[in-house]
Amino acid sequence: MVKYIEKIEDFAGLIFNLLKSDRDVNIAVGGFTGEGKSTFATQLCKNYAKKAETYWGFDRMTWSRKEVMTWINGDKKGDGQLDEYSIILPDELFSMFYRRNWYDEEQIDGIATFNMCRDRHIMLCGNVPNFWDLDSAFTSRIRFYVYIPKRGIAWVFQQENNPFSNDNWNVQENKKLFRKHNNPFKCKNFVCEIHYNDWNSSEKAKYYKIRNSKRLKAIDQNKSEKQERYSAIKKQRDDLIKITKKPIKKGLSNKEVSDIIGMSREAVRLIREGLR
Repeated sequence: MVKYIEKIEDFAGLIFNLLKSDRDVNIAVGGFTGEGKSTFATQLCKNYAKKAETYWGFDRMTWSRKEVMTWINGDKKGDGQLDEYSIILPDELFSMFYRRNWYDEEQIDGIATFNMCRDRHIMLCGNVPNFWDLDSAFTSRIRFYVYIPKRGIAWVFQQENNPFSNDNWNVQENKKLFRKHNNPFKCKNFVCEIHYNDWNSSEKAKYYKIRNSKRLKAIDQNKSEKQERYSAIKKQRDDLIKITKKPIKKGLSNKEVSDIIGMSREAVRLIREGLR
C-alpha cells in the first residue's frame, strides 16, 4: 500500500491556495498516448473549479497557443481575457512549446507571458506525451509535473526549491532512483500519487466534440501562420540578395553571396535577375 496517496480534490485545493497566495501554478501532464492525460487534466480542472467557485467546461480546452495568450492577456482590442482564478487547459503543449522551436518568436512571447502572468491567478494545466520534449524555458515555469503511468493513476512531482541547483527537476538522479526501485516514491521531486476516475459517457462525448472541432481549426491556423512567416522571411532574403548586386566592381559576386548564405550559385543568380 502506497502511503503517499492523495485525493484529487485535495490536490485541487492545494492549487487554489497557491494561487490565492500570489504564486503561479502551471501544470504539465505527461504519459503515453491513450493512458489518460486528458482525463486526469479535466478531472483536476473540474475539482479545482469547485474549490475556486469558478467556471469549468470542455470549451476551456484549447489547441491554439494564440487562444491561450488571448485568455491570459486579451487580444489587441482588450477582449477575450478570462476572469481571475479561471482555468486554461492546452491539450497539446508539444505543439505550442516544443524545445526545437526555441527560436519561434510567438513561442518566446508565450513563455515571456508565463513569466509575467502570476497576477492573473490562472490555473493552467496542459498535456504532453513527453515532458522533456518541451522548451527548457517553459519547463522552468512548470510548478507540478504529473506523469500518468496507467489509466486511473497519476504521479505528481514538483520542482526542488534549491538555490544552488541548475536542475531543479534532478533528472539524472531521479532516473537512477526510479530504475532502482521501479516506482517514483524515492525520487527527490515526488509529491504524491493520485487515483482518479474515468470520464462518464457525457464527458467523453463533450471531449471528442470539442477536440474534433477546435483541434482541426488550430492545425489549419498554425499552417497558415507558418506559411505567412516563411513568405516574409523568403522575401527578406531575396531582397537582401538583390541589394548585394551593385553596378560597381565592389559588389559581391554570385559566388561570394552563395558562400556567405549557403545557397547555390544558380539560385542566387535567379533571385538577382528576378527569375525566381
